[in-house]
Amino acid sequence: MISSMTGFARETVATDFGTLSIELRSINHRYLETYFKLPDLLRAFEPALRDQVQSVLKRGKLEIMMRLEAAGATNEHLTLNETLAKNVIALHQEANAILGTAHALSPSELMRFPNMLITRTPDPDALESITTQTFATALESLAKNRQAEGARIQAVIEDRLSKIAALTEKAQALRPEAITRLRDKLTARLAEFAIEVDQQRLEQELVFAIQKLDIDEEIDRLHSHVVAMTDAIARNEPIGRRLDFLTQELNREANTLGSKSQDAELTAIAVELKVLIEQIREQIQNIE
Repeated sequence: MISSMTGFARETVATDFGTLSIELRSINHRYLETYFKLPDLLRAFEPALRDQVQSVLKRGKLEIMMRLEAAGATNEHLTLNETLAKNVIALHQEANAILGTAHALSPSELMRFPNMLITRTPDPDALESITTQTFATALESLAKNRQAEGARIQAVIEDRLSKIAALTEKAQALRPEAITRLRDKLTARLAEFAIEVDQQRLEQELVFAIQKLDIDEEIDRLHSHVVAMTDAIARNEPIGRRLDFLTQELNREANTLGSKSQDAELTAIAVELKVLIEQIREQIQNIE
């Protein structure tokens, strides 16, 4: 199954640490390149996340953006320093006794003391677990998105390959007619200039011309490359580079066919082949 290198995925999950949002965007690239934009709390997990990417994707430029936003009020991540609070209250009561006052310490006054509120740090193991699990889900969604785009590309390539195969068959069928037209053209030119030639010599020259313009090898190789590409796109593995090579080979044979052809119909076929091959080449630039 063909996979495109272009895709998008987004995953959001509510956790004990806040709302975790993951966004993935991939585009075509010669190799696999991964770029992370992570909040400080998740930065330590980048090596593990990078390993996850490499286990799923083989090519493409992937941008990963993660956000971890606190759920609700920010004091959910704060806790009271009870030991310090008890000490402050005791000292306040002692001061009241010394001064002979009865001032009551309010909670807001207590909170203003340095280090009275402690930020609750998330458990790193639990945070890594939920992050990698959510990332795996996002990667799976991205892979499916790329496969869906790959299916569309595959349909286009298969259509073009079918047309190339039909044109190749047509060129092969036209070859005898092209030889006949070449013979008639050569004979007509000789007659035009009133040149008398030995029939045997004419046949020899014709055979020589036909050998120079023989397209059997090009036809055979075009058939072979079409079969190879059809087999390749049925494989369940990255095939972008292989298809790129085969497309270059198809184009080479189409060019040779065009340069050898002295027949208008064969020349037209060669041109049409090159158009179809270029359409395939454009599609495979985005295949993993």
